[in-house]
Amino acid sequence: MMEGGWQDHLHFGLLGEHVLVAGLHLDSSWTFFVASILTIFICLSERVLTYAISKKWNPFSSRRQSRVGTALWRSCLYWLVTLDRLLYMLIGMTFSFGLIIVAVTTLAAGHFVIEYLDLSPHSSQDPEHMKEPLLPSPMDDRFSESSSSYPPPRPNRPRSRSKPDSIFIHPNHSNIARADAAAVQLGLAGDTDLVKGNVYPSDGETWEHGRGRDVARELLLGR
Repeated sequence: MMEGGWQDHLHFGLLGEHVLVAGLHLDSSWTFFVASILTIFICLSERVLTYAISKKWNPFSSRRQSRVGTALWRSCLYWLVTLDRLLYMLIGMTFSFGLIIVAVTTLAAGHFVIEYLDLSPHSSQDPEHMKEPLLPSPMDDRFSESSSSYPPPRPNRPRSRSKPDSIFIHPNHSNIARADAAAVQLGLAGDTDLVKGNVYPSDGETWEHGRGRDVARELLLGR
């Protein structure tokens, strides 16, 4: 035991330790209660200031505060929160286990409130009232998977396919039919839905060598 009843190790006794100021001695239950209230106030103010700094709270932002003013305001908040941290560190240096428990419990309770305020509200929303976003979020896994393989692979589709029966397109106005006929004539592709290479004119003329272009034109224009 050292001078004034102070001990340099953790203890539960009321040995008359000073708590920040000269007039506050831990020598009775009443002084311990007052010291606990002071500790709670310092720890809660530290948590509030920490939350304000993390959210960049500034009551003067609506007045178009300059960059110097904003930096000065945030520096003042940092000064206050640092002072609070040093003060409850000095309270812990009294080695009073009771005050240390009060400080740690208060800090944990304040941190719980901060975490509760920072929780995302999406988990508590009714799925029926949630709206689908107009654009996918960059954090969406599906969006990340699709963007990693951009451009998306083109599916294996036939070169030409039949149109719906309810839609009629005359061959004269169909570029697909003209391309198919040219491909069949040059021997680059086989029969398609629009052009058949083994179709002969009704007058009995065959697809003679050298007349493929004329026969194809007759098929497209009139038959």
